[in-house]
Amino acid sequence: MASLVVPLCLVIGFVFSMITPVSSVTRSDSGAGIVYKLHVKQDVSLESPRRNHNRLPFLMVGKHTAYPNKRSLVQFEDLPKVCPFQKIKWAKMYLYYMYSHKASFHSVRRTPFITRYFKVYRVKKSWNETQATSTIRYGSVRWSKPLLGLDNCDAERRPQSCWAVPLYTNHPRKTWIEFDVTRAVNYWRRYGRNYGLVVRATNEYRNGRGTRFASNADRDRKRHAFINVLCGY
Repeated sequence: MASLVVPLCLVIGFVFSMITPVSSVTRSDSGAGIVYKLHVKQDVSLESPRRNHNRLPFLMVGKHTAYPNKRSLVQFEDLPKVCPFQKIKWAKMYLYYMYSHKASFHSVRRTPFITRYFKVYRVKKSWNETQATSTIRYGSVRWSKPLLGLDNCDAERRPQSCWAVPLYTNHPRKTWIEFDVTRAVNYWRRYGRNYGLVVRATNEYRNGRGTRFASNADRDRKRHAFINVLCGY
């Protein structure tokens, strides 16, 4: 009787398919509902078409003088099924602001500290933090446009909030910046297609200092991005 030979790649694929991802979602009772904390799963800065920036301890957003524009991708855990989308009251994303960057050899006047305004958009396509660049999602699969097309192809045209979140000149370093992402979390919980969010500055092509938020490569986990979701009783 001939022996059955199973390709190693299929065996490995089967083993991994049997592994259930361990969720680190935490919960607390607020008295007005259960607050779920969704931790970051992957994130990456997008700048160069050829270079992946996953190992950087910060996420880069905006353009500083004489350098390319930058946007960043952030993906989070899924909201537990015990909270149906109808009970989601709000969802807030928090990014830890580190500092606003300029090249060390630039003068303050050449690269000034200007007010940046940020918006976030729901991403509609999958990507990999270890491979994504300004033009590549993963492998040889490309974005429709560099830095994602915000035209309902790579990402939604409509931002999560009509109001941009400002980061004023000389904003205190090492503080949390809050973004309303209720619509995105509601969509992920309802349809299950969670590909994260893209963060951009609305005045991204204006020369000034680039903004840097802590990434999941930061050694201090307390600085990693997260989302709080209030689920009503």
